[in-house]
Amino acid sequence: MRRGAQGSRLEVVASEPDRDRFIDLVRVTSMVTVVVLHWLSVMPSLVNGKVVDQNVVALIPGLWPLTWIGDVMALFFFAGGYANWVSLTKSLRRGESNGLFLARRLRRLLGPTFIFLGVWLGLDLLMRAVGLSSWSPLRHVAIGNTIPFGPLWFLGVYLVVVILSPWTAAAHRRWGIAVPLVMLAGVAVADSQAFVRDSGTPLAANLLLVWLIPHQLGYFYADGSLQRLSVKACAAMAATGLVILAVLSSLPYYPRSLINPRWTVLSIDGPMLSLVADGLFLLGVALVLRRPAEALLADSDRWRAVSAANDLTMPVYLWHMSAYLVAIALLARLGAHFVYSTDASAQWWWGRPAVIILSALVLSGFLALLAWIAQLARKTRLPVSR
Repeated sequence: MRRGAQGSRLEVVASEPDRDRFIDLVRVTSMVTVVVLHWLSVMPSLVNGKVVDQNVVALIPGLWPLTWIGDVMALFFFAGGYANWVSLTKSLRRGESNGLFLARRLRRLLGPTFIFLGVWLGLDLLMRAVGLSSWSPLRHVAIGNTIPFGPLWFLGVYLVVVILSPWTAAAHRRWGIAVPLVMLAGVAVADSQAFVRDSGTPLAANLLLVWLIPHQLGYFYADGSLQRLSVKACAAMAATGLVILAVLSSLPYYPRSLINPRWTVLSIDGPMLSLVADGLFLLGVALVLRRPAEALLADSDRWRAVSAANDLTMPVYLWHMSAYLVAIALLARLGAHFVYSTDASAQWWWGRPAVIILSALVLSGFLALLAWIAQLARKTRLPVSR
């Protein structure tokens, strides 16, 4: 019996020596966490015909513990550090330049992003061309909100992190642990300046430094240093991060909620030392679970499922809030009164399952359409004459 192309591809992926099953699981689990929490906690409302949003955690202060376990972006950067290290190492072994390495990495990052932005812009231009500009979704969303372009902040920061990766990797080879420690000191200095000036302007440096730290720790996993740690050492890492986070958030300077900071920078939550501590906590927990996770993924069927999901992380991340926007628009059209709200009423909470289920269905439709278009493009691609 002939095997399907997808099954063959997954077998090839599974056999690649640089595929780390734990890292792929971290990436997939983190993505699921981000998507579900966004669909659960982002509260949309209509203001002058535009969809604006706020996070329910900002309305209910008692939900702050959810941010300690749910703000998993540090794990994405950690997985990205591993992936960039492996890719760069292979590129160096082939004698390639840093420019060629960066072109390859940026192509993988920017390709899906340009498709996402192109669809939104193309839809708006089409609506204008046929005289239905007032129906264009782009006219009814507030730029800077989570719906639907909020996730793009991560891609902007990660783009810079990737561009710097040849030099941060070289720094890791030369100075090791001193590199993230210097970055940590930089975060502390930026925080202190923000407190002294009572301004979020100094935190602009943290937009990069806070996320470079877990990315740098991904290098330690890639070179085997973190993989050699005992379970007790990993648990100690998690406990250290949690204790530091608890101490910082008990001070008047750091809010307990990680997504309700004192300041914003460029419409983004100003990252601070507390976010670094939370990342250390989550990374420690993930490493504690590494061996059980690897044992779980020893099963080929489970590994194929994780590998397939891993290939969807970028489109899922880009499109999940667009799917959410379509879902709430459909529910509102059907007369659901729980869709748009400015307070976390019981009615709003009871409506969450319907919103999440419909968002998942819409997102599945988006992914199926994107896959069909990609397959059609491959079939219609003209052969290159030799």
